[in-house]
Amino acid sequence: MNRTTPRTWQWDDVRFFLAVARTGSLSAAARALRVGHVTVGRRIAALEKRLGVTLLNRTPDGFATTSAGEAILRQCMTMENAALDLERIAAGRDSVVTGSVRVTTTEALAYQLVAPAIAALRRAHPDLRIDLTVGVRSLDISRRDADLAVRFARPSASDLVCRRLGEVGFSLYASQRYVARSGIPKRGQGLAGYDLITFTGAPAATSPFFMGESLDGARIALRCDNPLIQLKAAVSELGIAELACVLGDSSPDLVRIWSHETPARRTAWLIVHQDMRRSARIRAVSAAIVEAFRRQRKILEQGIRGERRFV
Repeated sequence: MNRTTPRTWQWDDVRFFLAVARTGSLSAAARALRVGHVTVGRRIAALEKRLGVTLLNRTPDGFATTSAGEAILRQCMTMENAALDLERIAAGRDSVVTGSVRVTTTEALAYQLVAPAIAALRRAHPDLRIDLTVGVRSLDISRRDADLAVRFARPSASDLVCRRLGEVGFSLYASQRYVARSGIPKRGQGLAGYDLITFTGAPAATSPFFMGESLDGARIALRCDNPLIQLKAAVSELGIAELACVLGDSSPDLVRIWSHETPARRTAWLIVHQDMRRSARIRAVSAAIVEAFRRQRKILEQGIRGERRFV
């Protein structure tokens, strides 16, 4: 009697199923996996054929897991966690400063701190490559969406190692023409009647927002999660933006509101997974960022101009 040995599951198959189950679409899963959506569809079909069941059904709102898909979802996530643990442990034991390191941070910190640190580091280690992702959205280090993060919010996960870098100053900025037209708001009396440039949702790490002033009666002129666009909007006389001082001070077209006041301070953290902290390339990038922050501590805390008053 002929017996056919069944093909065993492969983690590479399972990750395609998990990506579609999480995102609900082939295109979103393809972006997450950095492949074409046709490839995602083909891999899902192959996995279903191998298992002999339908894992996903197409609905008007996207793909939904079937009862069979739900039944194996937890086991697939367990496989994923095991694979990620294996990758982290292996990557965390390397001893050569080569390869890629994925860093995520905000635009302001990337501009003033991380990019210059990387430039200096690569002069010593030219085989090192940095993939830098900027934005307010936090990437999941436990899932290896990033290897290192420089953030204002300190995560609470027990498997992450957080190192305090120092403080970064934030102040309110507007164009001189906007201030001449609208006047300077009085400290402690709120921002009612003024136009504000803000985020689509106030990040928890920026609290208190707008230096603690009441926003009742203020007009939201623009919501945008990119501080560089916020800066450009302020230069274009759209309203008042709260910016990192190193970013706001870089524009000669902007002035600080309440320039005599000490900037609001927010703590910056360097975050790495505990399994990755012994990796030579991770240690090298971490050390470069720590040293760059140490050298620029005063500028990061106070800004470039120092005190600047209106005339």
